[in-house]
Amino acid sequence: MTFKPLKIVPIYELRSAYKDLGYSNADCARLEVGEAAEHIAAVLDKLGHEVILVPDIHSLIKRLASGEGDTWDIAFNTTEGLHGSAREGQVPALLEAYRIPFTFSDAATMALCLDKGRTKMVLEHFNVPTAPFAVVHFSDTDNKSQLGLDEIQSMICWSQHSETLLSQYPLLAKPLAEGSSKGIMASNKITGTRGLCRVINSLRASSLSSLGVLVEKYLPGREFTVGILGTGKDAWVVGVDEIIWCNNRSAYQNREAVEFTTEKSKSTDDWDGEADEVKVSRDDPEADLACETALQAWTVLRFRNGGRVDIRMDDSSGSPVAHVMEISINPLAGLLPHWSQLPMIAEHNDVSYGELIEHMLNSALKRRRDGSSS
Repeated sequence: MTFKPLKIVPIYELRSAYKDLGYSNADCARLEVGEAAEHIAAVLDKLGHEVILVPDIHSLIKRLASGEGDTWDIAFNTTEGLHGSAREGQVPALLEAYRIPFTFSDAATMALCLDKGRTKMVLEHFNVPTAPFAVVHFSDTDNKSQLGLDEIQSMICWSQHSETLLSQYPLLAKPLAEGSSKGIMASNKITGTRGLCRVINSLRASSLSSLGVLVEKYLPGREFTVGILGTGKDAWVVGVDEIIWCNNRSAYQNREAVEFTTEKSKSTDDWDGEADEVKVSRDDPEADLACETALQAWTVLRFRNGGRVDIRMDDSSGSPVAHVMEISINPLAGLLPHWSQLPMIAEHNDVSYGELIEHMLNSALKRRRDGSSS
C-alpha cells in the first residue's frame, strides 16, 4: 500500500516545450515515451496524489537548483534524452545526485542499454542467449569516406563470433545506439558480402553522429514481446504477446511470419496492416521459454519496476532457442494506453492501465531517500 497523498513529479519531454527552447523537429523526433505523461498524471491524480508535471530537462534543473526537489516524494521518469550516447541516463543521473527516488532503471542501466553492443556483452557474460554479433565502429573524425569490405571484415574479426558471421548469412545490421527500431529497414537484412558493405555504409550515411553498427546473425523464428513488472527477486511476467507479421488474414491463419520489426512498421499507419500482436498462453512451450529468457535478462541487467523484453526464436537447428533482441530491451517502455506494447500486454491479461501504473509506482516506492533499493 502507498501512503497518500504523495507529491509525485512526472518528468517527461513535451515536444512544444523543446521547440520553444529552440530545438528543431528533427531534434524532437525521438521523443515518444513522454506522450503518455497526461495519462500517467490522470492515474496518479485519481489515486489521490499531488501531481506536478515537469515537461523538459531544463525545467527540471531549475527546480532542483532552487531546492524544490527536497519536497518531492518520487519522480515518475519517462525521459529519453536528446543528445549523447548516455542520453536516457541523464535525468536519472540528476535525480540520483539529488537523492530523489524515481521510477524505472538507474542511470547506469539506462546508459548501458542504449548501446546494443555493450548490452549484448553483458547478456553473454551471464549466459543469456542473444544472437551472435559484432560491432563495426565509425571514426568520429572522418564521417564521409565509405568503409571497404576488408575494413568491415577486420572489425568483425574482433568478435568471438566472427567465423559464424562471416560464413553464415543472412545477417541483420542495426544502428548501435537507437531505440524504437529507428534506422531499421527491410533492406537491413544482409544476404552476402556485397550487402554487408552497402547496408553498413548506408546506415553510416543516414546518421553522421552514429557510433557504429551492430551486425548479428538473423534469427528466423517466432517473435515475442514479454511484459514484466517489479524489480529483482520480485519481478514477474505480466504477460506475453506474439508479433505475427502478415500481409493478409490468410497468412495470419497460416502463421507465415513476414520478416522483422522496422522503423516503418512501428508507425500507426503500418502496424495494423502488417502485423498482429496477439496474446499467447505460457502453455505454448516457445512462449514460456521466451518468458523465462526475458525474465533472466531483466534480472541480470537490473531493470526496475516495469518494461518489456522482446525475444526472437532461432529454430534453424531444429530445437527452438530463445534469443534476447537487444534493440527491444525496454527499461523505459512506452506507456501510451491502448497503443504502447506494455499497456497492450497488460490489457490482454486483465491488468488495467491504472493498475499497471500503480504496480510500477509501488515497486519504485520501495526505494527510499536513504539509497535503499528493492
